[in-house]
Amino acid sequence: MAGLIPLRGRKSEARGGVGISEFPRSMPALMRRMQEDFEAMLGTLSRWPGDGAATNGNWTWGMEVDEQPDRILVRAEAPGFELEDFDLRINHNRLTIHACRKSKETGEESESTEECECYETLVIPDGVDREKVQAVYRNGVLTVTLPKTKEGIGKKIAVTGG
Repeated sequence: MAGLIPLRGRKSEARGGVGISEFPRSMPALMRRMQEDFEAMLGTLSRWPGDGAATNGNWTWGMEVDEQPDRILVRAEAPGFELEDFDLRINHNRLTIHACRKSKETGEESESTEECECYETLVIPDGVDREKVQAVYRNGVLTVTLPKTKEGIGKKIAVTGG
């Protein structure tokens, strides 16, 4: 009779899952992780520009840095800005991205000005051609292309059998 009853999730463990006997013990850890992930997601959403959640009109944009063999691409999500709102500068080994937008809203009884500002500084590695850096703003995304110099690209070394 004992052979007919599955023992502590034998099938589940074979598939890499959690056995029946482990489920109650692992539940608090799973719930804690879900709560942390959910809070992190809400924290990211609360920094979205124009939603009133950011303090003093400042917010943090989503930024992605992608290193490729011949260049480094920096992408920053910056919806709602205009070209003239951006101020990008390279100083020594730093790229500074600054964006500031002011908008006036008129209500029935008063007029208010809302300011949204973001400031980010990134360290540029050696081997970037600072004279050929380009920035493009399209569809709410700022893309900065940092081309590498010959030294930055490096030299491929052939591997031979010995």
